[in-house]
Amino acid sequence: MTTLGTALAIIGAGLAVGLTAIGSGVGVGIVGSAGIGVSANKPEKFGRAILFAAIPQTQAIYGLLVAIIILLKTGVLFRNPIDVPLGTGIAALAAGLSVGFAGLSAIGQGITASSGICALAEDDRVFGRAIVFSVVPETQAIYGLLISIIILMVSGFLGVELKDVPINVSIAMLGAALSVGIAGTSAIGQGITAGSGVNVVM
Repeated sequence: MTTLGTALAIIGAGLAVGLTAIGSGVGVGIVGSAGIGVSANKPEKFGRAILFAAIPQTQAIYGLLVAIIILLKTGVLFRNPIDVPLGTGIAALAAGLSVGFAGLSAIGQGITASSGICALAEDDRVFGRAIVFSVVPETQAIYGLLISIIILMVSGFLGVELKDVPINVSIAMLGAALSVGIAGTSAIGQGITAGSGVNVVM
């Protein structure tokens, strides 16, 4: 029978993938629609449009990595789940929430990259600067990933064996994860601002 700690760890893995996939999916959708329009009128821009469309995908990769680490350590990938202590399960949930919420920053990247593609349609010289602006919202996702890694290290998911994390410590981890993760959604605003910046430097 799966323990509550194991269930929470699995939920954490699911949230890591699910939330980051939402962010990346929406981000790619935004930039992809702009890329289709530009490529239809200027087919020679297709290659660079694809590059911009790939930028918001990195957040989903972060979430996937965190999820794989959790699922490997809990034995779920081998169809032999272990009994994870409750505090450790909460820690895994925290790791998933941190990278998951921060992964919504991909929406901001999509907005900026969309502006970059449109600017590129007018002037090839803006390419480098548009890439730089498009990467700016990524920093929030990296912060969320770093907190996830720290939590996974402390709780033993990146060690030889899982640690029995005290409940009070795991709740503190959850608070830190939510703080950084939810703050990461501010990258959507960064994306809007950076998108305007792309248009200014044309």
